[in-house]
Amino acid sequence: MSPHSIPPAPAAYRTLDTNGIRSFLAGVPTLAARLGGPAARWRIREVSDGNLNNVFLIDGPAGGVCFKQSLPHVRVDPAWKMPLDRTFYEAAYLREIRPCVGALTTDVLHFDPDLFVLVVESLDRHVVLRRGLMEGGAWPDAARAVGAFVAHGTFRTSLLAAPFEEVTRRLDIFSGNRTLTRITVDLILTDPYRDHPRNHWISPDLDRIAAEIRTDPRVRRRVGAMQARFLTCRQALLHGDLHTGSVMVSADDTRIIDGEFACPGPIGFDCGLFIGNLLLHLFACRDADGQDRAVRDVAQFWTSFHDTFLELWHTATRQDGNGDAYAAALFRDDPSGLLKAQADFMQDVAEDTIAFAAMEIIRRIVGYAHVPDFDTIPDMAARAERQGTALALARDLLAAPGSTTSIAGLIDLARDRARRYP
Repeated sequence: MSPHSIPPAPAAYRTLDTNGIRSFLAGVPTLAARLGGPAARWRIREVSDGNLNNVFLIDGPAGGVCFKQSLPHVRVDPAWKMPLDRTFYEAAYLREIRPCVGALTTDVLHFDPDLFVLVVESLDRHVVLRRGLMEGGAWPDAARAVGAFVAHGTFRTSLLAAPFEEVTRRLDIFSGNRTLTRITVDLILTDPYRDHPRNHWISPDLDRIAAEIRTDPRVRRRVGAMQARFLTCRQALLHGDLHTGSVMVSADDTRIIDGEFACPGPIGFDCGLFIGNLLLHLFACRDADGQDRAVRDVAQFWTSFHDTFLELWHTATRQDGNGDAYAAALFRDDPSGLLKAQADFMQDVAEDTIAFAAMEIIRRIVGYAHVPDFDTIPDMAARAERQGTALALARDLLAAPGSTTSIAGLIDLARDRARRYP
């Protein structure tokens, strides 16, 4: 987006410091009551971790909240100017998706359209899944919960579950999220496949594989097809940035956060981003137990997503409560035909998932915004070797899409290639 197309900030907008945050929260009675006690006793901690927004946790005698404010630029690059509406879309996403997924995400407590401030539940007793995995932790239920989140969120916002009037109303709102969708189109779907100043990688040892990915005509054709798929296939409302850094976990709870990239798109995009990040973690693992957990997580995520999605579809069909796509009346006398249609639909999602997972692996190693999982490997040559192996897997998945068309096949291929490490 060019600077000239960025709308000016509202006159009332200002970036709030800790004193401003304290005053803001004290001025909203429901938030002040949630925190409890006098405002002077509230503890404010900055926990900004992503690239885009300022994020703070505020604790009071009675409870806590999470405070997020959009900045007029990328948080980590003030020269990269941005419109402020990303917290608007995150708030809108939470309000749409919370009834679909329940406590698998956070509740909106307050949104201010002038300051672009979003206040949600505090998850201060949770840890970021990516960081926990890097530290060797295990959350056996987390991947299953994320799979259920994607299944419920995408099915219930699709034409399989609702009439087109309702679905298009919802999706049209998020079609306006153009700035962050442009970031997705550029950083994930385009930049890694061309020479671009934002692209970078850790070692010259990756120069060859990066060049192969950019110049292979088979990869180029598949990437072009997936660009078109992302931009034209409005299957459901997507989270749009679903990775292990967007998941918070505790001993008995999993929450998906950071929905500011929400947009209409193909269901396999969310699945692919999450699986891609799990595969990156697989190649970064320094012990066999960690690799086994990563493989288990991929399988559990997909099984949970796949089975939950189909269960929702079957239930909606039995109750004549599904939407205008694959309408129940069409298959009332042909149950076997519906089963075949469902299998074909899920196969398409699986193939999208594999391609988008490959593109996420590539983006996170040679594009912008690398994952920190490989930082646990102190030797740079060993780190580059593992990344090269992950890139070669992603290249092969894109260059020969027919060779691996199932998630089980993807898991086997990734596990075999990662087995040489540690």
